[in-house]
Amino acid sequence: MSEALLEELEAGSDVLYFHFDVKDHHLKLETFIQTAESARRIASSLNDTIFQKALQYDLIVLPPAEGSFLTRLAFVVSIPAAVFTFINTDVGAAFVDGLTGKPPVQWAKELGEATRRTAEDFDEEFEEDEPDKAAACQVSAALLTAMTRGVLEKANAELKKIGVEGGGLTDALVARADFYAACIKDTDVKRVGFEPHQGFPIPRSLFAERAQMPPKKAEEEEPPEWTVSIESIYVTSPNWDADNQKFRQWKGKDQSRRDCYFVIDDAHFWNLVKRKNLHVEVLDNLKVQWACQIVDGRPKNRRVIRVLEYNGNKLAEPLKADALDAILGRHSAATAPRGEPTLFDDLE
Repeated sequence: MSEALLEELEAGSDVLYFHFDVKDHHLKLETFIQTAESARRIASSLNDTIFQKALQYDLIVLPPAEGSFLTRLAFVVSIPAAVFTFINTDVGAAFVDGLTGKPPVQWAKELGEATRRTAEDFDEEFEEDEPDKAAACQVSAALLTAMTRGVLEKANAELKKIGVEGGGLTDALVARADFYAACIKDTDVKRVGFEPHQGFPIPRSLFAERAQMPPKKAEEEEPPEWTVSIESIYVTSPNWDADNQKFRQWKGKDQSRRDCYFVIDDAHFWNLVKRKNLHVEVLDNLKVQWACQIVDGRPKNRRVIRVLEYNGNKLAEPLKADALDAILGRHSAATAPRGEPTLFDDLE
């Protein structure tokens, strides 16, 4: 890897190493492609599950080193998002500590040392402070790299103890199995490691165990039902690109002043945005009809089905139960915080 490339990628990036013990320091193209793709899928699963799809990054292939086949994949983070909000939960903390060997408080300390912000202050808005953004991207890239490496290098028993098997990271475990299946198929790969100079701690004799697919969920298991309510949201970070919401969701505070992340699926709302028929302010307030799925007692996958009011201006009426049935399928109503009416209270 050239010095120029190192300097170019240094800000906001971290390197994931695949160290292959192979004959004549050559690696089959198929093995290279399959193992790199496995790393991409593991990182994607971590972003989906741990960071709620809010982390934006690219995975770049760097030139291999001489003297061995050392694959170098660089995670380059462009938008760090509020990663420390997501990992500072019981489940997130367990994954981070177990996979990286450092608890979230240590990662937060590193963030504080790299920037002038605390973990609580860490937000998506860095336009006025580019040095802080670059430093936050750097720490976020290191965290994503360490967690991806942890999924690949830890034994099955360790991952089970951490809770990865039942913690929503099935896609990561499938990708991990595919990584070692590719190594098994390439008979020239004798050992593998994930650091440039630590040698090869995982011999070929352990590949088969790590290539095992995670147990499948029972076929009769149904996804969580949707819970629908009407609530007011104080928007702290909008995203006016409708197609980009899967990469960076809207951020706001709900009626209990808790941080929440959501997407807006309301076509009527986006049509008003396109026609520039909304009065946009620095900090916006929405009244929405939204739905979420409750997983382990926490709301997930928040979707705004209908934007009812925008900065006090009425835009639409709530959808009725039959329309919600068509959009969501199985769902129920929830009472909004502080006893405010829900959709079905309004209908009654």
